Amino acid sequence: MRRILILLLVLLISLVSHALVTFEMWRMRGQVRSTTVAGYVLPSKFSSVLAFGYKGLLSDFLFLKSVTFFGERHLAKKILSDGDWQYLLTSLDVVTDLDPYFEDPYVFAEANLAWEGKVEEANRILEKGRKNRNWDWRIPYYIGFNYFYFLQDYEKGAEYVMEAASRPGSHPFLSTLGARLAYYGGKSKTAVLFLRQMILETTDPGLRTRLEKRLIALERAAELEAKIELFVKEQGRKPTSIEELITAGYVDSLPPDPYGGQWVILKNGRVFSTSKFTDSR
Repeated sequence: MRRILILLLVLLISLVSHALVTFEMWRMRGQVRSTTVAGYVLPSKFSSVLAFGYKGLLSDFLFLKSVTFFGERHLAKKILSDGDWQYLLTSLDVVTDLDPYFEDPYVFAEANLAWEGKVEEANRILEKGRKNRNWDWRIPYYIGFNYFYFLQDYEKGAEYVMEAASRPGSHPFLSTLGARLAYYGGKSKTAVLFLRQMILETTDPGLRTRLEKRLIALERAAELEAKIELFVKEQGRKPTSIEELITAGYVDSLPPDPYGGQWVILKNGRVFSTSKFTDSR
């Protein structure tokens, strides 16, 4: 009996020690990942040679490494440095050069780079997908949205949206979306239409949650822009501030920005937020 008790005690001590060591290893692993310095990425012409016929496999590995790098920075709430961005953009370039048919890098570029202010860089990567995935209507659709919403180049945006509409399997609404977006003129309604479609398309729960939060913010911005349009129509002028919508009786109160920012009216009449529709770092 005594021997059994001793064995149980030893087993219990071993289990507790293992748990403590495992916990400490995961804690240290998280610290190391959050402080990992962006490494060097071999240019595409060298990576292609070193892949030895396994370009797809190397592309998968590099993309997983890039997404992990970005995800750990995001979870640690660390702002990416210029060097971090250079590493990430170079990695995505090499990934899409090795396997230009790989879908995930293009979705990642649109869902993350464009909304972090790297619009032209995102479009450059998406152009590879547009040329190589010529059956995929979503790629020109993404580029068209970026031109409309971020770069305010409505004519070019319409061209890409119409190209998306002409590709097989595209949604019927794309055939009229170009005209509707031109009418909205780059206002938040543009983003609302786009984000609703992206939410329908994504299978990533984490990405869907982030997009749904952004959709709420932009839907509220669109509602305020509609009130501003009514104000201009009835008053013959633009409101001097967003608060004038309350004092003039057009809204009872301003809807909260889910990111915690304050609403402002831009010179072109668009409603934006001081949060820039991103989580605080």
